[in-house]
Amino acid sequence: MGALLELRLADLMTLLAVQRSGTISGAARELRVTPSQVSKAVSRLERLYRVRLLSRGARGVAPTAAARRMLPRIANAVEELRATSGAREDEGPEVDVSIAAPPYLMSDILPLLALNNPWIRVRGLEMAPAVLRASVAENAFEMAVVPGGLQSRPSAWTCEAVGELRSGLLARPSFIEKMGPLPLTPDRVRALPFLGPTQSGGERFVPASDDCPLRPEERTIAHEVQTVGCALEFAARADFVVFGSVAAARSHFERDALRELPVVGWNVTETVFLACDGDRVLARVRAAAALAVRDILAVDDSQAAAS
Repeated sequence: MGALLELRLADLMTLLAVQRSGTISGAARELRVTPSQVSKAVSRLERLYRVRLLSRGARGVAPTAAARRMLPRIANAVEELRATSGAREDEGPEVDVSIAAPPYLMSDILPLLALNNPWIRVRGLEMAPAVLRASVAENAFEMAVVPGGLQSRPSAWTCEAVGELRSGLLARPSFIEKMGPLPLTPDRVRALPFLGPTQSGGERFVPASDDCPLRPEERTIAHEVQTVGCALEFAARADFVVFGSVAAARSHFERDALRELPVVGWNVTETVFLACDGDRVLARVRAAAALAVRDILAVDDSQAAAS
């Protein structure tokens, strides 16, 4: 009981701020105090609990194993105390969360999450899936929407399957009309002019994967582009085809700038995962984000089928 009487709520909230920001200075900016005050608050908690709470590295600070066990309980306790304060929903967001996702998913997920959950303040970071996977360990965000999931991740992170992302062959309607009877066979697809993906490989560019059933050497790559968005705009204005996510083409479907070409035997899907840092994301935030992603993927799939 004596230790509990010495516990300061402000110190607990300071520790949570350090966890969110990943740095002492970042927590100080968030709380509008000095870095020295943040350090003193953490030191008080370490003396009280008789355990080291933060480990320091070149990129900032991170919770120790002992702190990772404590932080979810601290976060939940703070949330419960907030709920007893009589605060109204219209007083503003209670929780900050940084989310990384591919641009074509972020543009719909972020507003849906924010509008349906006014108690969450969202920070959206647009990243290609490969960049996103490489950035998980850098403490830049607490949550990520990852097509294909994470092959490796820090021990505190979890991955939850939230839906399927379908890819298909896309082209503008006037070009499709020139192709003759549908569906196409893979042999007919080989001769079509593709817009292929590319990425920087140091001093040169190298082909990237678009998950097309036909490998790059098995089809005609007319031009190369670095982003899906650029490829879709290109195909919407000229006679080329793109193999890519139907979710990325949603705005093009809506204005009939692109359509999906049926190909015999092609049905390419990829599971989308919601990855979360379990030490930094409350269960109700994770549940709200998972619901938003599921809703968006369901809408995308139905729109693509209708096209």
